[in-house]
Amino acid sequence: MTPFFARYLKCHFNRSAWLLAAFFLPGPGAAWADTATRARFLMGTVCEITAHGPDAGRAIEAAFDEIARLEQTMSLFKEDSELSALNRRSAMGPTRCSTDLFEILHVANEVHRFSQGAFDPTVSAGRPAPGFSKVRLHENERSVELAEPRLRISLDGIGKGYALDAAARVLARKGVRSAILNFGGQVLAVGTPPGLKAWEVAVAGTAIVLKVRDRSVSTSSQEEQAGHILDPRTGKPAARPGAVTVIASDGARADAWSTALFVLGVDRAPAAFTGCAFHFQGGKVLAKTRGCAPYFADQTTQERKP
Repeated sequence: MTPFFARYLKCHFNRSAWLLAAFFLPGPGAAWADTATRARFLMGTVCEITAHGPDAGRAIEAAFDEIARLEQTMSLFKEDSELSALNRRSAMGPTRCSTDLFEILHVANEVHRFSQGAFDPTVSAGRPAPGFSKVRLHENERSVELAEPRLRISLDGIGKGYALDAAARVLARKGVRSAILNFGGQVLAVGTPPGLKAWEVAVAGTAIVLKVRDRSVSTSSQEEQAGHILDPRTGKPAARPGAVTVIASDGARADAWSTALFVLGVDRAPAAFTGCAFHFQGGKVLAKTRGCAPYFADQTTQERKP
């Protein structure tokens, strides 16, 4: 690791530490003999993976390569990405897509509908989002149609979560059954740490510690970068203090729903919302809503001891 990259990692994780921090009390030393930790800069941030299993280091590198492949699919900022090619074909009829791009758009459409438009990956600078209803998904042909001129899609609010899911699948194929992935503050817990019953994920700025296994934890807030979460219904920054943390069975939905719930506010969350979402303001838990049974699961929490 170069000195510059080491300094970047230290700066980045210090700056993002308020979002989420994964930590655990290791068991007997022998249990951690096959554990490796690696970090790589991907999708504009740092992804860090700790994995336990045979040849864990190589498994992590393969997971990083998968995220890099998906970046080439989903990036709005790479002119030669698949998403950029799709955006250039707005109002030009259906475009056949890769399985990955079609699947992530399908999940985005699901969250858009159930959040009543609070999550919307269509973009229009400074104006309300054109609306995902203008994006037509053709299941049989696995094609996507952007039905309005200059309609664009950004997957920033769901892409990292989707990439975490894909990385976890690669780790599983490589024989890894225990891992913790931290991608710019979003965490995905795979299995359990050696000798322990769950991964412990602390939501910094609060006394909450989540005990999770095979779950993703995502927090959305304006604290780190003011104004970067837009209300798609107005095109303006979502003016809301505090943060929203969501636990989900997959990274894509945790990512998208934390954004949607931050925009909505916990008092306007969908009535059918089951599962577990914590709304924080000034370190105080204001509400806990339950919902989205197929994707979310209740998790235990405990007070972190000083």
